[in-house]
Amino acid sequence: MAPLWPRKSRGTKKADGTSKGPETRRRILAHSLRVAASHGLAGLTIGRLARDLGMSKSGLFAHFRSKRVLEIATINEARKVFTSQVLAPATVGNEGIERLWILCDSWLAHIERRVFPGGYFFTGAFFECAERSGSAETEINAMARDWWNSLKSAVLKAQDRKEIDLTADARRVSFDLNGILMAAYWAFLVEKDPGIFGEGRIALRAKLASLATNRIPASAFKSEDAWKGYLNGKHVQEKEKPLSALRRFGGKKAPSVAPSPLQTKLPEKKKSVFDGLRRLTQK
Repeated sequence: MAPLWPRKSRGTKKADGTSKGPETRRRILAHSLRVAASHGLAGLTIGRLARDLGMSKSGLFAHFRSKRVLEIATINEARKVFTSQVLAPATVGNEGIERLWILCDSWLAHIERRVFPGGYFFTGAFFECAERSGSAETEINAMARDWWNSLKSAVLKAQDRKEIDLTADARRVSFDLNGILMAAYWAFLVEKDPGIFGEGRIALRAKLASLATNRIPASAFKSEDAWKGYLNGKHVQEKEKPLSALRRFGGKKAPSVAPSPLQTKLPEKKKSVFDGLRRLTQK
């Protein structure tokens, strides 16, 4: 097989005089991430990567001094990808049940889009490393904790907003939601049917409906369209709040007062995530 790019040493320079080292390292990590996601850390060897990438082993060792260093760098790269694709989208949503939904929906969406070509990092790797000690195992466990803590935190914040039953155990709710997500992924791997993800979202809405307080109408959980309509309506109402305040002053701005030196600027209003949520749910 022809090499993906020419062999090169660590000190090679680009035409503009800058080093190719960082670019080469990124390419190695991108490929090692694909290999590990499909074949696990055991399939990640210096020899395999050098052969796949058309590099010498010594050239690859110039970037990663050992297989262990390569493993840790690959796990950290997977963690960055997962954070950007699953955890970060939820942070732009309103705290409460909306953020909890986006977190779960983003998890399903990243599987649908095959962000990772295999499920190793969130199935095999965790079960393989959970009870072992070592630097790579520590990183794998930290990635799993990132997800678990984010899920549990979203449940607690939804309870703080009084959108989820305050008597519900947040840990148990997180357990149930995580179980739905894992079950959907497992069923997809068995049946190879993309429709499984739609069924997973139905199960998520049903679970949230069973936990929701009367602040959220039961009709919002009846269908995907009803749920998206409810979330969109919330954003419309929030946008209208400043207008309502303005009307109280007869359409004029509220009287201004001299700012106190202790006053701080209010944070800017967060943008709506409904469009992003719609793209995720329709994939």
